[in-house]
Amino acid sequence: MKRFILLVVSVLLAQLSIAQQNKGLCKMAVNDVSNVSSFGYLVSYTVQFKNTSNKSVDGIYWTAYYYNNNGDLIKSEESSFNSTSLIDPVGSGETKIIVRAPNIKGASRAIIKIKKVHFVDGTKCE
Repeated sequence: MKRFILLVVSVLLAQLSIAQQNKGLCKMAVNDVSNVSSFGYLVSYTVQFKNTSNKSVDGIYWTAYYYNNNGDLIKSEESSFNSTSLIDPVGSGETKIIVRAPNIKGASRAIIKIKKVHFVDGTKCE
């Protein structure tokens, strides 16, 4: 009986940890997310995207989920990166670091899930 309870608890914890992980899409990976908290606010986060496709990416669209220390979802919001004439696209094999300053009260970490990737050739992946 102890083993059965231990198995059930392990499965539940594994599902919880999977639900709160960064998620890439279409060979655009979320390599790292660094969070900066101060006085009960998530002041900023830095996300590192890695393009593992064979095409250059000129648009990345994601949802940021903000959690407190207890694992409760505080808020979510959409954000994006778009290349311009001054900002180069993310080439094949390259990494792009993006900084955002959401200033979310009560949050201590951000989880990033990519929703859409737009390539320089006009194709997109959702």
